[in-house]
Amino acid sequence: MTQIIIVDDEVEILAPLEQMLTQEGYHVSAFSSSLAAQAHLQQHSVDLAIFDIKMPEMDGFSLLKSVRAKMPNLPIIFLSSKAEEQDQIIGFTLGADDYITKPFSKHLLLFRVAAVLRRHSVGAVTNLDAPVRAGQLTIDQDRHLVTWATMAVDLTVTECLLLLAMAQRPGVVKTRNQLMDAAYREAIYVSDRTIDSHIRNIRQKLKAVDPTCDIISTVHGLGYRLQG
Repeated sequence: MTQIIIVDDEVEILAPLEQMLTQEGYHVSAFSSSLAAQAHLQQHSVDLAIFDIKMPEMDGFSLLKSVRAKMPNLPIIFLSSKAEEQDQIIGFTLGADDYITKPFSKHLLLFRVAAVLRRHSVGAVTNLDAPVRAGQLTIDQDRHLVTWATMAVDLTVTECLLLLAMAQRPGVVKTRNQLMDAAYREAIYVSDRTIDSHIRNIRQKLKAVDPTCDIISTVHGLGYRLQG
């Protein structure tokens, strides 16, 4: 059974959210305290986390950072009453997979949960696809593992899908819409700024393993290109 943790200090949101997901067949651990949720995540693995951003003890951004060491590929959905684009950019830069603004409908939330879980489950299915290579970059499509030279690059599944879309045709410009389709295969709209945030995050992670790595070029007005 899929394990989901939800953390929100507003009980009036937490309780119906827990009930809704439980009725859909998920095993749900619900916490109104971010510190209690942090302690739980240190002892238990989950398949998906849903974090509110604005919480008194520890905000959702800090909670995400704290669990990344143990579960670097944990799918994360942020909930927030904030509608500012900057908050969404921060969330995606930290490696979140989706961002839902309150208030939200039951159907939207369930659709987003299913979509994120489906994207991440792709990595668990073995299709025996050959690794994609572009220069020193290698992407294992089956396991969503990325290496630069001999060094592992810790990307989220969404980031891996974006990099894969470019690596499959090095030198060819991928528009933001094409990258959006590659990473968000369901009918989900994300802004250009979201794609830009993911690309910036990929660049930073590549440079973290090799400061000289600069293989993603911006083609102004069009999109991005991977150097072969």
